[in-house]
Amino acid sequence: MNINKEIMVDPLDLIRPEIRRLRAYKSIIYPGVVKMDANENPFPWPEGMKQIILNGDITFNRYPDSSASELKTAIAGYTGVNSNQILLGNGSDEVIQLILATFGGMGKSVVLHPPTFGMYTAAACVSGTGVIKVPLREGLYLDTEGVLTAADSPEVSTIILCSPNNPTGTLFERGELLLLVRETGKIIIMDEAYAEFSGESVIDEIKNYPNLLVMRTFSKAFALAGLRLGYLLGQAATIDLVNRVKQPFNVNVFTQRAGIIALNYLEQYRKQIETIKAETVKLYQELNKISGFKVYPTQANFILFQPDDPDVWAEELFVRGFLVRHMGNLPVLGKCLRVSPGLPEENTVFIKALREISSKRGTMIRGEQGA
Repeated sequence: MNINKEIMVDPLDLIRPEIRRLRAYKSIIYPGVVKMDANENPFPWPEGMKQIILNGDITFNRYPDSSASELKTAIAGYTGVNSNQILLGNGSDEVIQLILATFGGMGKSVVLHPPTFGMYTAAACVSGTGVIKVPLREGLYLDTEGVLTAADSPEVSTIILCSPNNPTGTLFERGELLLLVRETGKIIIMDEAYAEFSGESVIDEIKNYPNLLVMRTFSKAFALAGLRLGYLLGQAATIDLVNRVKQPFNVNVFTQRAGIIALNYLEQYRKQIETIKAETVKLYQELNKISGFKVYPTQANFILFQPDDPDVWAEELFVRGFLVRHMGNLPVLGKCLRVSPGLPEENTVFIKALREISSKRGTMIRGEQGA
């Protein structure tokens, strides 16, 4: 044996082809701009909440409660399910990966409805799960018959439905969603990240269907995006299956405490939600006034819109201190931008910026004198 032989290794040659093609997600921080690109709650935490969290007796030198029993009890009170019907994740991103690690993998496929949340495809790639795409009708509406047809494929194990859908803001009809739960014979994951804004949920149907899983998050309505806390609801036996692939200490002690305390401030958060909804309506109405814009109805805390030249508008808004999300070329719809409201005073300046850019580009404001 020649023990002195040196072998040059390129790690790229040793990974799966699908991982080789995957691109790492990058979130760039732009100091000094108003972030209206990530569907976050722009408000600070309710008064006194931060002090209570920080003043708590948190043992940082010990592992957290792997069952997060106190947080599950709080979530159970909020959602109306039992504690053993809850699984917690380091954000919804981890929950998605856990689901596909459990029910997906090599030889399995998940049905998605593009355009939708991009992390579903990324998680499928990482878990080795195939993806079957059933595009939304007109880029907006659920193709129920198409999903049913796709679900007939024997390799399909899961279907992910996002309602209200990111990035379109579309709320799918409850009857169509439950029809898919009843008739596909697959695991149905309802992503309800924006349910606090739409006021619609199928959590009440969990008791009837062992194949129904509902994802929720603290990142949107509860303004905990920086602490990463998502959760999954389902029948206890189904949740137990997903729990088998979860890392034992995936949610840290600080995040667990923050989630518990946040649910003690429901009334204050509900006031924030109502303000965000009102600001969303205000932005929607203003965007609709600009000639050449196509603005899509929304049931979430964001708006998908299509200016005459999305690239130019995104750049012009950025120059004026506003970061919106460029969605690229969406199926059927084409190039679009997405915006979520900032604080009311920020939205006022944003609307002013829209009008400045419109004037610069020679576009008209509908409903105004001379327009």
